[in-house]
Amino acid sequence: MNFKKLAVLLIAVPVSLAGCVGIGSNATYYMGATSFHYDPTYNSYMVELNDAGIGGGFGNSTTVAPIKVGSQIVTWKDSKTGKLHTAKNQLVIRKEQLKGKKYLALHMYPDDTVEITTSDNLPDPTEKGVKWREQLRRNNIN
Repeated sequence: MNFKKLAVLLIAVPVSLAGCVGIGSNATYYMGATSFHYDPTYNSYMVELNDAGIGGGFGNSTTVAPIKVGSQIVTWKDSKTGKLHTAKNQLVIRKEQLKGKKYLALHMYPDDTVEITTSDNLPDPTEKGVKWREQLRRNNIN
């Protein structure tokens, strides 16, 4: 192998691997992931973020999941009927939200909108979600 081929190989391999390890715009972060579902009328299951399952159970279950930067497709199922829910709003995850964080929590609201929070410690429910849940309970929707 001549020097030019070796030099090209030494440059090409690290650059091509950069996209795989999170340096490029299609970065993937492996982190603890969970979900919070605030609709008391059913439990959610099969919660997925871009076809990758994430933990659930109102933050009681976490899993290490591949979280990709960019536009997200969020789906989950209704435990009573099996109905598939898809997030009504567009969720975009930016690299700045994930960098240096250990946990990601997906929050699914009764109107089928979603948001994420990230943290260094186990995540908590959002104030918005707790208000939703309490309002629905006061109205005897459960």
